[in-house]
Amino acid sequence: MDIGDFRTEQLSEGIFEISSGGSIQKIRDHQKLEPALPSVERVGLDPVLIDTGNTSVLLDAGLGMGLDNKEPHRDTSNILTNLEIFDYKPGDIHHVILSHLHYDHAAGLSYTDRLGNISATLPNARIYVQKSEWEAAIGSLANQPGTRGIGYEPDDLYRLVADERFVFLEKERQEILKGITVIRTGGHTPGHQVVRIRSGKEIAYYCGDLIPSDYHLNHYVLSKVDTDNTKARKAKMLLMQQAYRDQATLLFYHSVYNKAGKVTHDKNRKFVLKTK
Repeated sequence: MDIGDFRTEQLSEGIFEISSGGSIQKIRDHQKLEPALPSVERVGLDPVLIDTGNTSVLLDAGLGMGLDNKEPHRDTSNILTNLEIFDYKPGDIHHVILSHLHYDHAAGLSYTDRLGNISATLPNARIYVQKSEWEAAIGSLANQPGTRGIGYEPDDLYRLVADERFVFLEKERQEILKGITVIRTGGHTPGHQVVRIRSGKEIAYYCGDLIPSDYHLNHYVLSKVDTDNTKARKAKMLLMQQAYRDQATLLFYHSVYNKAGKVTHDKNRKFVLKTK
């Protein structure tokens, strides 16, 4: 999929089941999906790769955790094989934009080798995240918020911060590269941000966990997960309205089936996804 002159690929790590307590398990056989249990949420994990022609950008970094069946070393991130599919090497990625720091979005940034040393999965990448998000992640270590689902696990990121790989953002809206702008929304987490992508006349928005999947366009089911429900719902509605006006493509991180599409209205004025 292209956005103007930008080559854009969604790097699927597969389909997972997440329990209400935050445990996560990969579904190995997608062809034999049985109905999920009421206490389990089924999600995809789809970081987005953007090649501008001058540089390569990754939007969120996946789980890592050595989930790839091909990889004999369990400390190797699945993101490496996903990049290889599209003929990219880890060193080709120069920018990573994190929507937030929950570990299903950030764990793929680092790995621990057999000697216990923490290393960067993407050795040449600068990592962009809101300063308030990092502060929330650090604060969670002393004061767990008690929400359901996946949370922060920042321990492995300290090494990357110490090596000055992180760029902490403080503006509500900031252009990272020409045509790629982050917009702080808050809501899901204190420093959650979405990404606006523009090349030529084409626009896309990477939604992070503000709108995790196409199902969430008209359903709000994250009240036990979002840190600020009112802010999250307001930001979500503003984003959908802007995407509709821009005729923009929405890119979803957690959709199981429909990974991207443009929003339109049905006869009841509800938002629906147009995938073609």
